[in-house]
Amino acid sequence: MEIGIYCTSIRPHLWKGLYESLSQNNVDFNLCIAGPCPPTETLPVNVKYIQTNVKPPQCCFIAANNTKGEYVGLLSDDARLSPKALDNLLEIAIHEKMSIVSPVWQILGGPEAHYSLVVEWGYQRPDNKVRTIKLDFPWPIGGLMKREDFNAIGVDNNFIGTFWELDMTFEFISRGGKVIIDKNSIFTETEANSHLGAMSVGIGDYQKALDMWIDNDRVRPQRKIPIDPLIYNDTVLTVSQGPKLDCWN
Repeated sequence: MEIGIYCTSIRPHLWKGLYESLSQNNVDFNLCIAGPCPPTETLPVNVKYIQTNVKPPQCCFIAANNTKGEYVGLLSDDARLSPKALDNLLEIAIHEKMSIVSPVWQILGGPEAHYSLVVEWGYQRPDNKVRTIKLDFPWPIGGLMKREDFNAIGVDNNFIGTFWELDMTFEFISRGGKVIIDKNSIFTETEANSHLGAMSVGIGDYQKALDMWIDNDRVRPQRKIPIDPLIYNDTVLTVSQGPKLDCWN
């Protein structure tokens, strides 16, 4: 059994730490990183880098399609997992059909926080307070899922920077899937305040996901508009599909 881990990155100095974190497991894994910044040192044999300047969601899509294994998982370049986390997640995923198995995101404080979803940020409200709703299912971070499920759903090409994975989770749930949070596996970030989710493009993508799935503070049974998936074609490495910023091809 092998796990394919994929990500996009512009920070090669973080890759060694990510690799060392993943190496604290018994399961075989391979890592593929796609993005504009090449490695600054020789990569291990089970790590692949793909040079591309396309938008981040498409980089993740490219990387996922260049991993091996029955299961795939998304991680940020600054992600660090607790020892044996991949082993734990895989053990659960093998016995739970149509599932995403996720570690606990340490910054949230506990498994129960994965059931809380922000629907309005402080800047959107007169009282400057964040408003959340309670989900009937947890949302994952750095979770494992079967490759066939990932391929069946696809990555919507309308996302520019991030939160396409949140959209994918909602779609997965709508098709009968489930998310399991493993409280024995911990996800942390070394540079949590600098990722794309904190940028204005990330906020725009977040609102896009909410618009597709949230209606009157409840999750729609189906997406507002069907996913328009990215396509792995001859120009996938050079031309961003769907909306993009001027700084991306």
